[in-house]
Amino acid sequence: MSRLCLLCLATAFAILTRLAEAVGPVVRCEPCDAGALGQCKPLPKDCAEAVREPGCGCCMTCALTEGQPCGVYTGRCGSGLTCQYQPGESRPLQALLEGRGVCSRSASKKLNSILIPVHKQGRQWGPISITVLVDLSDPLLGAASLPASARAKHATNRVACSDAPLPPPSQGPCRREMDSVLNSLKITNVLNPKGFRIPNCDKKGFYKKKQCRPSKGRKRGSCWCVDKYGQSLPGYSGMERSDAHCYNLESK
Repeated sequence: MSRLCLLCLATAFAILTRLAEAVGPVVRCEPCDAGALGQCKPLPKDCAEAVREPGCGCCMTCALTEGQPCGVYTGRCGSGLTCQYQPGESRPLQALLEGRGVCSRSASKKLNSILIPVHKQGRQWGPISITVLVDLSDPLLGAASLPASARAKHATNRVACSDAPLPPPSQGPCRREMDSVLNSLKITNVLNPKGFRIPNCDKKGFYKKKQCRPSKGRKRGSCWCVDKYGQSLPGYSGMERSDAHCYNLESK
């Protein structure tokens, strides 16, 4: 009987280990010292709930409420809420990269949605904000919806990294850069946040006007404006802080 128990425990441990590996790399964040905290702006008086800003930032921001749109580039959802793709979404990862998720309450503990963010582990955010937690039996989540690292870990589940198709020439330059970034995640399980940035793309694969680098401890994130091909627009050198406004240029 004891041997059977040990076998069961070993099997359970192996399954949990594979699940832990499948959720992707861990970003090691820089510590939040007094200098970093001193750069934080005060929260508005009407802020119902304060949460830590996305990524490796040290400051607090107002949490998004239930029903508000969310994604990789937005703030965090409030307590009890997760950023989920909407039912029927054929490309959930792309939807969250484009900010088309919704802050919702989890109906169950099934890993059948993409959650942003996942739980915090000290000063490590593991996995990173584009982590994919999926049920591979979901017919909506094909291999194209998974990053390369997840495809490699699930090779036994009919998803082979070596079979990942190259982006067709019709895709825009931003989408090609984003695919390159996602493919690079399989190189190592520990990313250097100083060199990690995901481009902000529109539905056609071109660059959105506003591009940002994430906050990293003491160093605040910066934003700048670009054209559809990713070229910086005059007056925005990339040194502006995260409150850069580019959306008034969309009609130009």
